[in-house]
Amino acid sequence: MSRIFEKSSWGIIYRENVFWNFEILLLERKNQKGKSIYVLPKWRIENEEKAKETAIREISEETWLPIEDLEVIKFITKINFTFIATYLPDSPTINKDVYLFLVKYTWKQEPVIVEKDPEEKWERFIWFKWFKIEELRWIELKPDVYSYIKKNIQFM
Repeated sequence: MSRIFEKSSWGIIYRENVFWNFEILLLERKNQKGKSIYVLPKWRIENEEKAKETAIREISEETWLPIEDLEVIKFITKINFTFIATYLPDSPTINKDVYLFLVKYTWKQEPVIVEKDPEEKWERFIWFKWFKIEELRWIELKPDVYSYIKKNIQFM
């Protein structure tokens, strides 16, 4: 069985709404079984790119939020996990380092869902939603976004 090493950046994107409450942006996609799930914007770090640069670039690419309206507030943590990629030929083991950032969105434009390559149907985002922080307690997310937000709320 083969092993693949990857590095990714993930972003907890937040904004302050008109009631001065924080909201977190999640993207909805279909998993391999066709079930709708919510995920953080995430991306693979390319070549010699820095994790922070990847975070801003990919958030903008996946949501069409303008780069100039995204501000990395804080590097939160590095997470390592391993899984078997049954969706790839030969089901390789993926060993992934994930760099998690807290990112502030400073403008009011809503994200735009962009069609992905048809070959990547299972990864296509179909919708987005801004959630109140307390609502995240009831959404199954990996990593546990709610806990990371609670530990870092003073930076928001």
